[in-house]
Amino acid sequence: MGKKYWEWEPVFQLKPQETALLVIDMQNGFLDEGAPLEVPMARNQVSVLSELISFCRNKNIPVVYTAFTVGPDFNYNFYWNIAEQRGIKITSPDCAFWEGKPETEIAAALRPLPGETVIKKCGYDCFARTDLDNILRSKGIKTLLITGTVINWCVDSTVRGAYHRDYNVVVVSDTVSSYDHAGASADDWCKMELNLFAEAFGQVLSAKDVMKELNCPCEKSIK
Repeated sequence: MGKKYWEWEPVFQLKPQETALLVIDMQNGFLDEGAPLEVPMARNQVSVLSELISFCRNKNIPVVYTAFTVGPDFNYNFYWNIAEQRGIKITSPDCAFWEGKPETEIAAALRPLPGETVIKKCGYDCFARTDLDNILRSKGIKTLLITGTVINWCVDSTVRGAYHRDYNVVVVSDTVSSYDHAGASADDWCKMELNLFAEAFGQVLSAKDVMKELNCPCEKSIK
């Protein structure tokens, strides 16, 4: 297939009463300059994501956050064993992303309101070893707006997790990010992943288009 992510026709509609916003790992440890796993692109998307979060709150659309947090008894073996090679400290006193460390906190500009759910996870898929699925189903959620970082790590894994649990997946294109690594640039990772998501897992829309559709959930042509 040669289609770009914006060329696909929708196959489901967005309905505010069945939708939740998921904000993946927008933490100090990814957004701060010089952070252990800095993602500059994510920092540049804060204003767009902040607007989308405010919109969802005003529409009574649940906002759910995740926070990457690890510890000796809360980790995946491969992550733990390869961390040193990746330049990530996992031994005291400078343990990156341990419970209570500043890098585990959600960035101040996006901070959850009292009562909003923050799910701690030690892996990439936000559904794995968490209560995310139960929380969403208890609220009657069928469509998940996915935002956050990193697109080819936690975002990709969560998109697949949501798809395989039969949620309608919407990846918000200007609120997901990557960084230069593994032989590809941040921009290249995003282009490849967004094209893949639209072909295989769900819709890919800009924040502006998401808000427009949720403001007017009128009938549209569904293929």
